[in-house]
Amino acid sequence: MGIAYGAYPEPGERLTRAGLTVKKLERGFPYLLGDGPKNAGRLQIYHTLLPEYCGKAFFTGKPKYWKKETAGRLLVQAKERAMDQWDCREQLWAPELGEKGDEIPPELWAACLYRCRPFDRIFVSLEEEEGEYGLRRMLSLLLPYLPRMRQVTWVGEESGVFLALESWLYGEFGIITGRAEKAPPGEVWLDLKGHGEEGCQVSRAQDGAVWEPRQRSVRSRGPGHINCRETLKFLDTAVKNGYNTKVN
Repeated sequence: MGIAYGAYPEPGERLTRAGLTVKKLERGFPYLLGDGPKNAGRLQIYHTLLPEYCGKAFFTGKPKYWKKETAGRLLVQAKERAMDQWDCREQLWAPELGEKGDEIPPELWAACLYRCRPFDRIFVSLEEEEGEYGLRRMLSLLLPYLPRMRQVTWVGEESGVFLALESWLYGEFGIITGRAEKAPPGEVWLDLKGHGEEGCQVSRAQDGAVWEPRQRSVRSRGPGHINCRETLKFLDTAVKNGYNTKVN
């Protein structure tokens, strides 16, 4: 769920009564996740965009923002309809909407990694605090590629998570894990460090009667740098490219 910047509702469209339009991307995104013969899947995305303005002021003709309560109600209704009618199991809100939404699902991370193929070496990073849970999440993304992997390099300081990863990769695949301070430009980098922090911070909606979105610029660090920011950017680009079909 996101914002259509600079847009107004279509003439004669009563969003407060009909609700937001939900659309389906015509093509799914392939991904590999986990181990075994059923690790291949296809991610299907549905989306809705709230027009930035609800209309124009009668006397001045200036754009009018939505009332905070109205905007919130429209988005919640769209979320519930997506779950009930199309079985959308994961919900992601654009950060500028002021809602955190759900954690980025592993299938979306995996779809971004799939787009980087072919590769036989990869850089990885993960917060020490993520511990065993974070390591399992990382390994589920790496497993489909490890049989053909020549090199795995840890980005950052040595830690307990690094040592556990190093031991497992060598024991299971004979891969010796290297270590680097940063990943070179152009290399595939699965960057789970800062998951939920940089690039994932949400700006809360402003207090008061009028809701005003805050547009954020998103810097690109290269298509091979798969972090929270780039993953959300991939999703946003896919939605705004317009490969979709109206479903309501």
